[in-house]
Amino acid sequence: MRPFLIVFLLGLVGAAMWLWLHKMTPPSVSASSPSMPEVDTLSPSTERTAGPSSVANRGEGVSEKPLSKIAAKEEKHLSDYIALELAYAEFPGCVRVRHRYYVLCYDEHHEQARWTVHILEGKRLSAGRVARTQDFRPDPYVTTGSAQLEDYRRSGYDRGHLVPAGDFKWDSVGMSETFYLSNMSPQLHEFNAGIWEEVESTVRRWAREKKRLVVYTGPVLDKNKDAIGLNRVTVPTAFYKVVYWLEDEKAPQAVAFLVPHAASRKSPVDFLVRVDSVEKITGIDFYAALPDSVEERIEGRWDRRFWQVSSARRHR
Repeated sequence: MRPFLIVFLLGLVGAAMWLWLHKMTPPSVSASSPSMPEVDTLSPSTERTAGPSSVANRGEGVSEKPLSKIAAKEEKHLSDYIALELAYAEFPGCVRVRHRYYVLCYDEHHEQARWTVHILEGKRLSAGRVARTQDFRPDPYVTTGSAQLEDYRRSGYDRGHLVPAGDFKWDSVGMSETFYLSNMSPQLHEFNAGIWEEVESTVRRWAREKKRLVVYTGPVLDKNKDAIGLNRVTVPTAFYKVVYWLEDEKAPQAVAFLVPHAASRKSPVDFLVRVDSVEKITGIDFYAALPDSVEERIEGRWDRRFWQVSSARRHR
């Protein structure tokens, strides 16, 4: 074989070996290379309190879960479940929107929330001095667009709070965010300023006595015929408020109010029902992260003595 041909073949073999070694060796990362994004992990017992311009999880898809129920069940103490990230309810077809101190799940068809949830702490209620803001406005975080102020004008209905403004007199941002129209539902004035206000006051009294509550509020929307405004905001036939107390590991408690949308001279306690009664009517699974054994134990009954029915004030 001629010498030049041998040199040529050796060169081809050398080039092939160099290419193979270069492919198998991982490239080095220079100081100027972009770093990997940090994964946002939430402790099951940590509540987000980001500012109004940076609150996470605005307009979440319904298929997303804040934390898996399996992970939640690994918690040893019921008090660890008292966090907004674990208190989401479940209902198909609505979109979750997270504000600083509460979460709602917006139903575009009815132009209002199916459910809201917030944590009510007695010590904060006692310290509250923030004045009512009255800054009703559309919710910019509802991606499909929330109801508008014009929907309520001359409708004959109040803009009725679901998450009460009175629960956030201790924080100006919390107070203001309760005035998003996504947190409103059409309410007759006699109902809003009457029995519904009494229900809200009763729950605040419980929070002062029992330290901390997880509270769900919402309208009963199915099979309704009336609607208001250009956006056709559904007028509910009833409203509910579901309350959980998880401070005692051995004796957790839950109860619900189910109040027809009408003026009433009855006491709020006349409208107390089991939580599973409201779940059956609304199709909502409240506090879905709780272990099934706890849900079954507290949602199928309510303790009259624990909720101090006899001490509640009646309408005159």
